[in-house]
Amino acid sequence: MKKWLYCIAIGISIIAFPSKNHAQYSDLGLGLGFTTYWGDLNVPSFSSNLIHNSGLAIEAHGRIMKGERLGLKAAFLYGTVRGDDSRSDVNWQLQRNLNFSSYLAELSIMGELYILPFSTDPGRFFFAPYLTAGISAFWFSPETVYHGREVKLQPLGTEGQGMQGRPEKYRLNNIAIPFGVGAKFILTETINLGVEVVFRRSFTDYIDDVSTTYVNYDDLSRANGVLSARLSNRMNEYLGQDEPVVLPTGAQRGGANVPDYYIGTLVTLNFVLTDSRGRKRIGGNKVSCPTFK
Repeated sequence: MKKWLYCIAIGISIIAFPSKNHAQYSDLGLGLGFTTYWGDLNVPSFSSNLIHNSGLAIEAHGRIMKGERLGLKAAFLYGTVRGDDSRSDVNWQLQRNLNFSSYLAELSIMGELYILPFSTDPGRFFFAPYLTAGISAFWFSPETVYHGREVKLQPLGTEGQGMQGRPEKYRLNNIAIPFGVGAKFILTETINLGVEVVFRRSFTDYIDDVSTTYVNYDDLSRANGVLSARLSNRMNEYLGQDEPVVLPTGAQRGGANVPDYYIGTLVTLNFVLTDSRGRKRIGGNKVSCPTFK
């Protein structure tokens, strides 16, 4: 993690603090697409995950570039994700019968390395693919539906969080390492279209509220409440019975060895503010520093 942060900081300093009198390309943009969850409630089919675990997403961002190869983007992303065991065709997962949905709000800083030179000047490259990576902070709050109403899962401690001798409740904010690919299509000197697919490796396994093991129903009910115990183990609903299915503490509920991921797939529309020589593209005037007499 420290190596990641060090490399990102060096990249930011190179792009954000250019040499004296070096003009920079800059733009502002909006993105529309979807965010996709990848974690303990996945189903075996990749295509089913993309369809059923995704929600709409929007993004607002600003970008600066040093030369035609290196870019730095700051962005705010808001999307939704979900997961549901009932969409699986695997018996143990159907019987586990857990589900969730959550919003995702993310602030990120990402570097961009362009494989082909990026330029808005007429006659240059129309297509500019790039690699991207960075760091982000994100917020989430898993919920489920129980008897027709939405219930927030984190306060319940469904895996015994907060009980004596067990971990505290997980935080509803965390950090992630985004990495992915994208491409720009230069439409005019002032407008370009982008396509981007970015994976986020989070540092939590609780975006879906599922990570480790069950706690015995009676013990969890006494410590964290009946609702916590009911939503920790929903096998009885799958079996069509009201009585809870009682499992011993330590029975597997999720897989804690692999953290949760989420993916952003976006189409962006970008409006050029200044080109690489400092000329203003929105408004048509040259950008220059003030002088004093």
